[in-house]
Amino acid sequence: MTAANFNLLWAHALVDELARGGVRDAVVCPGSRSAPLALACADKLRVHTVLDERSGAFFALGAARASGRPVVIVATSGSAGAHFFPAILEAEASGVPLIALTADRPLELHGWGAPQTIDQQRLFGAHVRFFADVGLPDPVALPHLRATVARALQQEGPVHLNAPFREPLAPVVQPLPEVRDEPAVRHLRLRGVPDLRDVARELSQRARGVIVCGPRDAADDLPDAVRALSLALGYPVIADAASQLRNPECVAHADLILRSERWATALRPDAVVRIGGGVSSKVLQAYVEQASFAAVLHERGEPIDPAHRASVIVEADAPATCRALAQHARANGVLRRPFAEAEARARAALEKAFADAPWGEPLIAREAASRAERVLANRGVNGVDGIVSSAAGAAVTGKRTLALVGDIALLHDLGGLVTAARLRIPLTVLCVNNNGGGIFHFLPIAEHAGRFEELFATPHGLDLEGAAVLCGAEFIRAAEIRTLRSALQRPPALRLIEARTDRARNVEQHRALQEAVVAALGEPPP
Repeated sequence: MTAANFNLLWAHALVDELARGGVRDAVVCPGSRSAPLALACADKLRVHTVLDERSGAFFALGAARASGRPVVIVATSGSAGAHFFPAILEAEASGVPLIALTADRPLELHGWGAPQTIDQQRLFGAHVRFFADVGLPDPVALPHLRATVARALQQEGPVHLNAPFREPLAPVVQPLPEVRDEPAVRHLRLRGVPDLRDVARELSQRARGVIVCGPRDAADDLPDAVRALSLALGYPVIADAASQLRNPECVAHADLILRSERWATALRPDAVVRIGGGVSSKVLQAYVEQASFAAVLHERGEPIDPAHRASVIVEADAPATCRALAQHARANGVLRRPFAEAEARARAALEKAFADAPWGEPLIAREAASRAERVLANRGVNGVDGIVSSAAGAAVTGKRTLALVGDIALLHDLGGLVTAARLRIPLTVLCVNNNGGGIFHFLPIAEHAGRFEELFATPHGLDLEGAAVLCGAEFIRAAEIRTLRSALQRPPALRLIEARTDRARNVEQHRALQEAVVAALGEPPP
């Protein structure tokens, strides 16, 4: 390996080890102290330059979530790395392999009023799976540097590597010391599937069981493995939109079905198998908490058991675990048929309701979701920020990407549009603009109307076309379904589609759909 000076050689060794560990993409935010890292990334990885560190971190998060590979986000010293924090929290909760690589000032500048200098040791505290300060460039320490990077890459979730540099930071030619630089020994994590015969036996003895699949990013063979387990146990599969399960046998409308007290009682479970992240429906969450036996299949991040009802938590690869359970299971389930009947009635009711549904959020969301082969969502900590940036990062994989956001989320992450514009990413952003935080209308606080608009709904009154003009994006304002469909069918480009709706009417439309489905469900079978 050759370099103009040892700072660059050190940075190249670090990035080379990242590349050996599977890293292909780096998001680089401009800065001086991080120059050696930026130059090394540019030589070895596919680089995406993002002006804003917060947007850049969410961009890297989206790219890692979509690709399944670790992605590096690089920042200079000082406060720059602190802007990674929201994305780090989401990566922690979701188990996304995000690598925060921060440049730093040398030790002699710390504590003496030097500019752009803060204590970056454990900047993200307990929210990263691994932290290491790799130290100042040192010829003797090259093997340690590579070993540290290799160790960081074994973690599942976010990690933080802090890299201090003295000047020169530019590729100024200097004599290089004699160095011994060899790739690190690779660490292999072998995660076998434990003996699950006892768990399979327990499930097989419980006839009223369900399989619940929450958000999961991986595009692997989980759908086939879950179907095999479903058939082996005789359990129905309740699938979240972000679970990547698209089998027509899956129950997609459990939230609506379980709003019927009669059906919720008839379908009461005594066992549940949970896969993936947490479900977004409080109704479904309350339903699964009724089960006296719960098996949680946990791959990364935190186990999903907010009610502390898990009987067993299995930490292993989900598809392999499903197959292992299926091998020892005995079909005894009785809820597949009634759930299938309820799902059929719910779908028929929705088809009828949407045939002449008024313009509004339910119709817009249905149109957007109908085109999705894969759904990704920052649901680890459910933050409102970074959604546009995450979508831009996901679009780097080359897949046509649609970001469905609300107006508050868009305003919170206008930097994501700027990022997409600078990097020429053909991202379509569909913004449902109801002039404020519509979600609060569904919460009890909406009943206290005194200062609701001021403190919670927070109307902004902004014309979002200006955001599109600022970024050179195509702008389309859709006020009816034909215009929206036409806009979504246009060739890939950076595009902002604004769909204006009314917050108060949105609540009415949602409740009308819920009531229509509950009425259509009628009585459960005996």
